[in-house]
This record gives sequence, C-alpha cells and structure tokens, in this order.
Amino acid sequence: MIAHGPALDYPDRRLPDLVAAHAHRDPAAVAIRQWDHVVTYGELHESVTRLAAALRERGVGPEVLVGVRADREPAMIVGLLGVLAAGGGYVPLDPSLPPDRLRAIAFEASLGTIVGADLPIAGWPPAPEQECPAARDNVAYVMFTSGSTGRPKGVVIEHDALTEFVTSLAAMAGLDSDTRCLALASIGFDASVIDILAPLAAGAAVMLAGSADRADPIRLQRFCREHEITAAFLPPALLPVLDPAQLPTLRVVMTGSEAPGPEQVARWATPQRRFLNLFGPTEATVLVTWFEASGQWDRPLPIGAPAANHRAYVVDEDNRLVDTGQPGELLAGGPGLARGYLDDPALTASRFIEDPFQPGARVYRTGDLVAWQPDGTLAFLGRADRQVKVRGQRVELGEVEAVLRGHSGVQHAAVAFHAGQLIAFVTATAEPQEIRDHCGRLLPSAMVPARVHVVPELPLLSTGKVDLDQLLTALPPRPGPRGEAAAALSGQAGAEGRGGAVGAELGRAEAAAALGGQAVVPRGGGPVGAEERAVAQVWGELLGEGDFGRDDDFFDCGGHSITAMRLVAELRPRLGRDVAIEDVLLGRTVRGIAERVARAEAIGPDTVAGYRPPALSPAQQRLWFLDRYSPDAATAYNVAIAERLTGPLDLLALEAAFTAVTERQEVLRWRITDSSGRPEAVQDPVTPIILPVIETDRDRATVMLAQWARESFDLTRDRLWRARLIRLGPQEHILSLTLHHAVFDGWSQSLLYNDLAAAYAAAAQGRPAQLPALGASYADYAHYRVQRQRGRLEADVDRWLSHLDGAPAVIDLPTDRPRPRELTFAAAQAAVVLDEQTTAGVHRLARAQGATAPAVLLAAFGAVLGGITGQDEVVIGTPMVDRRLAEFQEMVGFFIEIAPLRLRVGAQTGFAEQVRAARDELLAALAHPEAPLERLVAQLGLSGQVQRTPLVQVLFNMFNFEAPELRLAGLRSEPVQVPAPGSPFELTLYGIERNGRLRLEVVYNSDLFGPARMTGLLDSIVQVLATGQPPQPAAVAAAPVPRARRKQVVPSAFVPPATPTEQAVAGIWCDVLGRAEVGVTDSFFDVGGGSLAMAVVQRRLRELAGRELRLVDLFGHPTVRALARHLDGDDRDGVDELLQRAARRGAARRDRGLSRNSSGTERH
Repeated sequence: MIAHGPALDYPDRRLPDLVAAHAHRDPAAVAIRQWDHVVTYGELHESVTRLAAALRERGVGPEVLVGVRADREPAMIVGLLGVLAAGGGYVPLDPSLPPDRLRAIAFEASLGTIVGADLPIAGWPPAPEQECPAARDNVAYVMFTSGSTGRPKGVVIEHDALTEFVTSLAAMAGLDSDTRCLALASIGFDASVIDILAPLAAGAAVMLAGSADRADPIRLQRFCREHEITAAFLPPALLPVLDPAQLPTLRVVMTGSEAPGPEQVARWATPQRRFLNLFGPTEATVLVTWFEASGQWDRPLPIGAPAANHRAYVVDEDNRLVDTGQPGELLAGGPGLARGYLDDPALTASRFIEDPFQPGARVYRTGDLVAWQPDGTLAFLGRADRQVKVRGQRVELGEVEAVLRGHSGVQHAAVAFHAGQLIAFVTATAEPQEIRDHCGRLLPSAMVPARVHVVPELPLLSTGKVDLDQLLTALPPRPGPRGEAAAALSGQAGAEGRGGAVGAELGRAEAAAALGGQAVVPRGGGPVGAEERAVAQVWGELLGEGDFGRDDDFFDCGGHSITAMRLVAELRPRLGRDVAIEDVLLGRTVRGIAERVARAEAIGPDTVAGYRPPALSPAQQRLWFLDRYSPDAATAYNVAIAERLTGPLDLLALEAAFTAVTERQEVLRWRITDSSGRPEAVQDPVTPIILPVIETDRDRATVMLAQWARESFDLTRDRLWRARLIRLGPQEHILSLTLHHAVFDGWSQSLLYNDLAAAYAAAAQGRPAQLPALGASYADYAHYRVQRQRGRLEADVDRWLSHLDGAPAVIDLPTDRPRPRELTFAAAQAAVVLDEQTTAGVHRLARAQGATAPAVLLAAFGAVLGGITGQDEVVIGTPMVDRRLAEFQEMVGFFIEIAPLRLRVGAQTGFAEQVRAARDELLAALAHPEAPLERLVAQLGLSGQVQRTPLVQVLFNMFNFEAPELRLAGLRSEPVQVPAPGSPFELTLYGIERNGRLRLEVVYNSDLFGPARMTGLLDSIVQVLATGQPPQPAAVAAAPVPRARRKQVVPSAFVPPATPTEQAVAGIWCDVLGRAEVGVTDSFFDVGGGSLAMAVVQRRLRELAGRELRLVDLFGHPTVRALARHLDGDDRDGVDELLQRAARRGAARRDRGLSRNSSGTERH
C-alpha cells in the first residue's frame, strides 16, 4: 500500500520573512509573552533584524552554522530567528544539557559563532531590513540526536522543509493570529519547532513557559490558565498530570513521541477541543503522519495517515510493500526530508535511500516498525532495533509497551528482554496479573511479559530514555551453576529439580519491595518430573512463558476452555498419552494435571487414521434432523459474514484461492443426503470455483447481504456454502459468504481466512494456489467421536440425567407477542459494549472466584433471567468446542455440542456464589461431553414439544478467541455487519472480548420479543456486572414451570394395537427400533426412539401413506394411538390398504421371535 497525504501549496519563502510579514501587518500584535514580559511582533522584528545584520557582519550566511545557547527567555527566540534571518543555520544548545554534551555538539558542528541571551541587542543601531539570503535548499537548522555509537549525530534540515512544515501544521491545527500557543519543549528537541517557529510563521502568539514553569505541573497548569493558552503540544507523560477542566481556553491539544493512553483521549478530546497525535522523526522535519482522535478509545492511538505533501510506505527487509496488518519498516518521503546527517555521508546513504516506488525521489528509512490498519491508518509497533526473539518468534518490545500503555490502569511502561524473558516495568494502579491478562487478550503468548513489576516511577537516562539497567539490577541475582533459582526465575526446570524454589520466591518478593511495587510470584516451587515439566512448558507456550509454580491454577493464570483444549492437543503427542480435557479441568495446577496425565493410557496407533470415507459427526446429524424437522429453521443455522475489500482485487486469483481451500478443507465439498431416512455424507470432487460478481451501490449491497444471509440450503443438493462478490467500484468490493453450520463454526472463520489469504497471495503472484494437505479429514473426526463415545457415552448420559433431574424444563420469559403454535426462527439483535472499568471488574471478580470471564457473564445472564421470570433455577445451553486433538486444530468444520447448564439463581444466592456455580457448570460440561442433547431430552421426558425447543430455549456463547482477519495481499479488509439470518433459540447471548473491552450481543426471536425488552435485558446484565448484585426477582413466577424428570424403567400394562392404522404404526416402530412389539400407549421416546429414528419413521409412513407427513406432527403425537388417530383424521383413498400391509409386515417380524425390550436404544 502506498499512501499520499493531501497536496498543499506552501510559499517559496524563508521562515523569518513569513514572521516579518506579520510584523508589517500588525506590529502591535503579541508575538511572545512570558508572564509580564510581552514582546510584540514589531519589537521582535526589530530585534531580529539587528541581530541578523550583526551576524552577517561576522560572516554568517548560507551554509554557516551558528550555535544558540540561551535560557528560556524571549531572547532565546530572537537568537533562533536572527540566525535564520542572516541566512545561516542554527544549532540549539540547551543550557540544561551537561557541559560535555554541549562541547560534543559544538565540536561536531564546527561552530565558530554562538549567540547567547546576554547580547545587548537593544543598544545596537537600527539595521536596514533585508530578506533572508538563504536558498530553499540551504540549511535552516541542525538538530542533534542520540547516536547508537554514543556520539551525537546532527540532522540537517533545509529551509524548504521548514517552510513546508510550518505551513502544513498551521493548516492542520488551525494556527492563526488568534492562537495563543504554549512553548514548552527544549530548543534541543524538534518539538520546539512546533512550539515556537510554527506559531510565529502563522502570526500566532507564543506563550513561552520558563524553566520553573516546565518543572512543576501545578505551576504549568497555572501558566496555561493565566496565559489563556488555546493550542499546546503536550508530551504524553504530561497528559495524566494536568486537569483539562482547569484549562477552559485550550482548543487544540497536540501530542506525540509515544502513543498516549486511550484514557487520555476521553479526558482531553471533547467537541470543543481537538486531540491530535503527531508522528515523525527529526529526519523528516517533525511530522510524517498524524491522527485526530475523539470519543472513547480502547487501544493505543494509531499514528494516522500521511501529512500534507508526504507519502508513507510499509516495507519488508527487501523494500517490498507488506499487506495490511503485517508489520514492516516505515519509509517516509516528501519535502520534509532532511538533507542527511552532518558530515556523515555513509550514514546518510544508508538511511536516506532512493524511493523504490517513485524514481528520482528519496525516502527515509525510519527504523520504525508500523502496520497498516484496515481503516487506512498506521499502528506504531516500536523500533526495529528493539526486536528480540522469544521461543523463535520475533517480538518488538515497543509493541508490547504500546499494549501495556493501552491498559487504563497503566501510565508508563517499559519492557526489557532479560534471561530469555520479557520483563515489564510499569507505573500503574492496576494489579500485575490484571495487566498480564490484558496483554494476553491482545498479544500472542510469546509477547506476553513473563513478569510485570509495578514501580513508583521509571528512572530516566540523560537522553530521556528509560534506564532499564537500573530496573533490572533490582531483580534477584542469577544464582550459581546449579541453576535452581535461575530455573525459578525463568519458569524452566533444570535436570536436577527445583530444590531452591523457596529461596527464589523470597528473592522475587524482596526484588518487588526493592522496586517499590509488586510482581507475579509462582506458587509451590518449580515443576518436578517429566510430566510436570512438559505441562509447564506447554502451559508457558500458551499463556506466556512465566514463573508458573507447581500449584499455580491454570485458570487463575489466564487459561480458559479454548486454551485448555489447546493444552490437551499439545500434550497428547508430546507425552504419547490419552490426555483428556477433564485432566486439565479437574487437575487445574501443573502438579494436578501432571498426576492425572501420568495415569492416562498410552495413545493407540490408530486414534486418527487419516482420510476415511465421508461420515457425519453426531453434531452434523443433529443439524440434518433439525433441517428436516422444521424447514423454517433452515436459515437459522446459516452463518453469514462479509468483508469490504479496498484496493486492486485480482478476481481470478480469488477464485483460484477458493478452489484451493475446498481442496484442502474437504468438508466444504460435502452434501448430506437422505439414505432410507437416515443422513449420509457425500463428498463432491474438486471443481473450479466461479464467483458471481454483482455491480451495485452501497445501499443496494446492504439489502443484498441481508437477503443472501436468509437464503436456505438444500442439504441434499447444494454445496453448503456460497460466495459472492459485490463490486462497488474499481477499488472497492464486498466479499459475501454464507455457510451452513453443518460445515462451519465460529473457530473455522479464522482458519478459512488464513487459507484463503495464503492461496490468494500465491495466485496473485502467478504461482499455483496450492495449500498443504491436512493430516486428517473431518470424517476422521466423526470416526474419533464414535470411538470416544463407546467408552464414555453411558457414563456421561447418566451423569447429566442425574444432574438435570428436577430442573425446570422451560425459562418462562414474558413475551411481547403471542407465542406461535409452532416454532419460528425470525431474528433480530441488540448489543452493548462494556466500559473499561466494568470489563476490568469482570476479570477481577473472575480471578477472585477462581473462574473466567465467561463464568461471570453466564452467572449475570442467569441472575437476570431468574429475576425476570421469578424462577429459582434456569437451564441455559452453551456450545462446547470439541477440537481436542491437534489434528483438528486447523480443520474447518462443525465441532460444536450443546450442553445444558443448570444454574440456581434464587434471591438467597449471592452473586459471587453464582459465579462459582457457573464456573463449576462450565467445567463439568467440558468434562462430560459425550451425552447428545437430544438423548437427554428424550430420557427426561421432554420430547414432543412443538412450541419451544425442548429443555434449552436460551443459549450463552462466549467468543474468547482472536477476531478473524482476512489479509489478502495488496488489499485492505474490514468486516461488514450482516443481520443475523435466524434465531435457533428464543434468545442467545454472545460475549465477545476484543481489544480489552467486552461486548454483549443478544440475538432473539423477533416473533416473541420486541427491541425494548431486549435492550432492557442487556441493561440489566450490565447493571449486575457493574455492581456485583443480582437483580431483585419477580415476586412470584408467572406460573409454575414444568420440571424435567428422569424416566424410570417401569414395565407398563401392554395394550396391543387394534385398528389397521395402529398396527401399521406399531409395525414400523418395531422395524426401526428393533423391537418385537410396542403397545398403543407406549411413547416413541420411552421405548428407545430418538430424533434420527423418528426421521426414519417419517420416511416409512410417508411412503406407505403416499402423502407428506411433517416431523413436527410426529413429535406432537408421540404414542402409537395418538399418531394413528392423527393419521386417521386425515384419511385418504387407499391409506387403509397401505397401512394394513405395513401391519402385516410388522407382525411377521414379531413372529421371528424378537423379545419385547422396553429399554431399547436408538440405532444410528
């Protein structure tokens, strides 16, 4: 991506001539004020003219450098302008610098003349006015910066660059004759050009803060108020210590040098006050990019887009443009570029290079690592020379620091790479673990600091940089050769164990005290034995390598259900044992998990064989049945996503990429057919994907996306996903994807995007769009599930039946509209974003209760539902991700099971207790995954409902994985919101955590509820989360709710079928269920029937009766007698004969001697 700032004309004049023009226009206007000392433009011009004449007499002119050494008084500004007016270039010499530093600068610049503040300019004779004799390419000033060699390096800025900058800044910040600008920066830093020269070039008044004013924030605030400052450049470190309310006249705040914390935007940016983040190196005359922020902000500010007349590229090591979102070095070009480094042609040639994309022009290699964001702004990641490797991954310390500063409770942050770990030092009000949690939500595990130390302040070097050495020396010393305490500090065990762990812990505590703050300290010493070391190693890789002790809790350290699954997937191949998710959930600590792993069986050689014939998983079978049961539900299981693509799109490459993805992810070529009433997977061959392209406008595109999302799939005939491309313009498209849940879940979106990006990058470069084959197929997952269920199904079913016995079968929510006679799935949605304080409170409460954020949100949801309904218990479903093996981590598909969670939400239960209960329910659901929901429904006696989904009407779903990003080469992508296609449940609450903020989104059945009720529901949940208090329940439940009761196997009096229709129905039941006989009062679900078996019965009855029968009718008439009467009520010619034939066949089957079995099971 190549970005250009807007074109802006600027005069071919030197800066002192611009200031002189203002003096001629209004000589009485205030140019400089410092408390009672006021200098008008006329007086300033006269002094500058006299000094310039004197300097010219001393031989100062173009390309002659002159030092300016003066205290912070108006004479300092006269000195700067006098040198410029003489045609020379000034070299600032800040008196506050050490004498050796000043001598080094004077030596490097070969200064022959130095202007001081004590010159008797007022006594000199008037001098004739003369335009600045410098040409546009003559030096204007030389600013010395720190050099990596320890010797200061001078950056040569020319007059043309200076004029362009002051003109651009005036336009950007609105500087004019009514502006009163704070001058705060040292003249030795290029921010002084913002403070002093730019305002004077615009005719504004410079309010010059003295040394005492700069040193005291309270005095500085008074200075700003007394001088009625309207514009100021405030370094980020000053923003937290000044009170915006005390500066009522301030209209423009500029900041820079490092990203301010997001909380500062909310403090400083108002409708009456602009907040500008400026970015640029000294080598580009202060400014390359800028960004104007407003409102709430949840991450460090971007550095924005190129300023006027400038251009910016982000490139890799070979100067090739990188994709949006990818880190690279910033190359800056434009009229603001410096000439180079003073008397250092080699360094100049290495940093100022030929523009790779604009022949004849130059760019500056900034050494700054940045990345384009989807909105066209640049995110600053850090310096290239602060790049380290952690576990083989490249890590930019600046990026970690930026994320740390993005936490609302962190003021300043510095990160050191020490002994193979990232160590963070912060000044903060937040707890260290809370800060680590924040990093863990935004950064890959390798970039999360192993330790966070809260310190009173960050010590600074004379250069203004943080003195990391001083901070590190306060850490515990590295121990001797046995490495025991070293292992305790690094989080890795040595071969000889951890005998020195206690001493190491004391050392850490003492180090925290020496630093005046706190540190994260491991518990129980270091890991012992092979299993513990393996657990700790993988644990560190997933959660951020740190000081994890044997008794540290996985969930306290930031783990959750997704990372637990990844932990299992990594441990299985490393240890060769059948590690299960419950080993993590019940073991919890390094020690506990290792003990369970040691008892696990060795993995058999054929756990996942690889590429079996297509076979449906239980979850896919359930979706097939729901599609058959209620055709209206078809679109409720659609997944609709869309991405806006900006840039030159290669259509052929995109089509080739989709083709490659379908070859790698074979489930995307599946259909589900009906084989004798049972579902069967069919895999189609790979065929080229052709994308339909529709050209339209934005308004029509929005309508199309909503329509496409609601288009149903014929599971038998259709490919179970669709892709379309909307063309809004030559450089703007929308990619629309609609996928059936049978082949796609939330986790799959990132996998699909990653595969698509890799294949597109290859195709766009003319290479084959090929992707590496997966190590297994979705059919292998289906086989694995069957194998896993054989050993655990009955135990898990028994556990759930006992747990749910007596639970409420419905959540009796008040509706805004009459409940339809049959299930409907119309959808609408509402959302709310929690503020940072409430989000942080959620995580604090989770840690305090040994839980995770999902448990807190689930508890709040349950509490509100209980308050609305008056029920003391509710059952809420939650999806459980079933990607337990490493082979399934990169596989697109449907890996979801629904678990019914029983929550006690009575008024006598405190919210903290409810959080712990929600935690335990979630853990138990992960530990007992093999019970299909439909079987639980049948054995709890809840089948046959037609107005509600049985047992689970309300769902909670937490998205705690990273937001999917589509990164197609050369294109900028941003997600487009698509309305929910349907609502499979009465309402579903989604918890989504992105960039440190929690978002709650509810998708609800709009045939039942109105938007006001759902907005109130969200508000109530937020209130519970903010206060930690459950709502007051309704005085009495609207009506007693039915309860789920575990079916008891009790023989019933057998009543044989009598009528031909009863005999036909009973015969079909016996055939399908493998029974010898059924009575007319037997319920299909009590004698072993289930949803899939009912689908077979439907097909058999439809064939015999010669007419369509709906599954919903069969569920509504679950006994032989009820179904027979329903069929007889719709009698047609010939039906009796057909049904009698079926009855005779059933009788023949019974004659073969099959015994009656009232506890038979469903066959699949």
